[in-house]
Amino acid sequence: MIRLLDPRLASRIAAGEVIERPQSILREFLDNSLDAGCTEIRVEIEGGGIDRLSVIDNGTGITRKDLEVLGNRHATSKIHDEDDLYSITTLGFRGEALYSIGAVSKLTIKTHSAETGEASTLVIDNGERQEIISSGPDRGTIATAENLFSDIPARRAFLKRAQTEAQMIRSLLISKALAFPSVRFSLVSDGALRLDWHKAETLKDRVMMLYRSEGIADADVESLHHDGENFSVDIIAGNSAVRRSDMKEIRIYVNNRPVEEFSLQQAVSYGYGELLPGGSYPYAAVFIHDAPELADFNIHPAKREVKLRNRAEIHHAITEMLKSGIRRKIPRIEPVQPEFYLDDAKRTENGRKTESFRSPSPSYVPRQFTSSPATPKPVSTEYTETDKAWLEKAKALKERRQQEEVSQKPAPTETEKNIPSFRYIGQAFNLFLIVEIEGELWFIDQHAAHERILYDELVSQKSVQKLLVPIHIETDQISSEFLDEHSQVYTKLGIMLSKRDDGEWEITALPASCRPIETEIVDFITSSRLDEKELESKLFAVIACRAAIKAGDSIDRWSAEALIEKVLMLDEPACPHGRTFLIKLSEKDLRTMAGRTS
Repeated sequence: MIRLLDPRLASRIAAGEVIERPQSILREFLDNSLDAGCTEIRVEIEGGGIDRLSVIDNGTGITRKDLEVLGNRHATSKIHDEDDLYSITTLGFRGEALYSIGAVSKLTIKTHSAETGEASTLVIDNGERQEIISSGPDRGTIATAENLFSDIPARRAFLKRAQTEAQMIRSLLISKALAFPSVRFSLVSDGALRLDWHKAETLKDRVMMLYRSEGIADADVESLHHDGENFSVDIIAGNSAVRRSDMKEIRIYVNNRPVEEFSLQQAVSYGYGELLPGGSYPYAAVFIHDAPELADFNIHPAKREVKLRNRAEIHHAITEMLKSGIRRKIPRIEPVQPEFYLDDAKRTENGRKTESFRSPSPSYVPRQFTSSPATPKPVSTEYTETDKAWLEKAKALKERRQQEEVSQKPAPTETEKNIPSFRYIGQAFNLFLIVEIEGELWFIDQHAAHERILYDELVSQKSVQKLLVPIHIETDQISSEFLDEHSQVYTKLGIMLSKRDDGEWEITALPASCRPIETEIVDFITSSRLDEKELESKLFAVIACRAAIKAGDSIDRWSAEALIEKVLMLDEPACPHGRTFLIKLSEKDLRTMAGRTS
């Protein structure tokens, strides 16, 4: 038998789509407070917000006339007709939030209207609406939800521990606060102040309130801005020294709303390219202001998703902003002077002071270069053999240059003029080449440096050798179908493929540099399904990694100096996997560490 649901039961079912936990209530309260033009928001919670959650603001308040309608389903002051849905400028607009909160908790709205000057209080207790009384705060609004899901034990049982719910509330408050630097946000949990963010002058100042708590320095964060057609983008992002193992700190905001938009998160990752090693992600907060008619938030009850009609343009803008605006930071050894070297003036501040000496960390910019090359995506493949032929070539190159110095050699090229002079000191741990150059010691990872050099050579030179005996490949159905459509991509890279039968292919030609690593090439072909650019970068990265000098290899002075000369010609000191292979220590810092400060 089909029958109509009881209205009270229906309201609770509908409320469940909007209100999942205390964090959901906070989100709706905050949206209303921010729409009311407040400059201060104070959040107070008890029992993780399950027992009580209050949001106190100094906004314009609500008139008694509006309060009489507030809390009814689909009651909203934000939109008036269908056309308004296509140009939404407020955070709230659906008219479901307070109705849903009042259906699953005791909702109390105490408010003072700036328009009429009257104070009013409304209570809706689990769907039961009470009479409005004429009392309230001196300004703004206090919205409170108590005893969440007290009448729905099954829903209450699925809530987390109070401590966990409180942490989720704090995370949401931070997420909202980042987009509103002109508003002060504070959080009090069970009587203890847990967060107090004062007003900030700029977006970077506000974002740094979060980043500093994670040990990130202001100097490691860039502020970028771009104006496009019908949109603008502001990005607050860390340099290559600031990274983490997940994408949680790639935050996307559209018209001040935090949204889940994976394609724009990918745009951020693409923008960093090989600035970060494989498996690492940046700290970046992206604030997009798009024309209201181009952004549709009417998709998800919690407004966590958005459809952007100009998403492709925004995606491109984000990627290009980061490519041009974020530079690689070269790691530096940052010494701390031992306290017994300090004089009394430096040792006395609150009874004791230890002086830290830190040098700035400029980006790596060789004199002859001003821009960075296109950055392939990193791969993670390790090998253990040594390219002995390269060592012999490097030796011959050094000897030939010495002979040219004895005889009358032609005038140096512009590139040769710009290579700074250096003194090779030696090899440490059969891994790092130690070089003295212009008042600094450079520690160069020999494997990663040689890998980058070989990679660049592979990209520029693609000599191909035909095979007398083709290499047989067996593939699964998915790989075979991919090769059917993309075998020409491998042809452009010098790998000739021909199909023999379903699931059977042959390699008839390879780049000369690939002959020693045929097995790795076969594994790559049978497992990789990438676009042309990614195939090229990853394939050459595999080849370069295989052929490069390895950690643990002992190399002579000739080879080391030849490698160092090539390093000085590079645009950036990073292997094809994105790992920086250079660390610097200045003479000043070394003297400081030794106590030679005079």
